[in-house]
Amino acid sequence: MAQFRRQQGGAIVTVASDAAHTPRIGMSAYGASKAALKSLALTVGLELAGSGVRCNVVSPGSTDTDMQRTLWVSDDAEQQRIRGFGEQFKLGIPLGKIARPQEITNTILFLASDLASHITLQDIVVDGGSTLGA
Repeated sequence: MAQFRRQQGGAIVTVASDAAHTPRIGMSAYGASKAALKSLALTVGLELAGSGVRCNVVSPGSTDTDMQRTLWVSDDAEQQRIRGFGEQFKLGIPLGKIARPQEITNTILFLASDLASHITLQDIVVDGGSTLGA
C-alpha cells in the first residue's frame, strides 16, 4: 500500500465471485472466502482513496472455466445451471448463457483503465443477472 500512496494514483481490481453475494448449499467455505476478499478489497480502497487509488471488485457468476466444468457432474449440467436449481437457488441465469472468460476479462480491463477514472469502491457482478443485484 505504501507504493500506491507514494505514486498518488493507480487502480486495483480484485476478482471475487457472485458467491460473495448469494449463499448456496455446499459452498460455505468458498462463499465466505470470497465475501472476505470483497470486504478486504473495499476496505483497502477506502484507505487508499485519498491517495487517488481506485479499488474495485469484479464478482463473476458461472463462467466457462475448468473450475466451473469440474462442478458439472452430468451431461446437461450447463443447461441445469442456466435454468437454476430449485433445491439450492432457483433463479438461474436470465441472459440464458454461461459467461465466457473474455467477458470477465473485459470488465477487469475497463476498471483498470482510465475510462473508469471516477469509479471506485464498487463491486461489479458479471453474472448474466443471476443474483439480481443481491
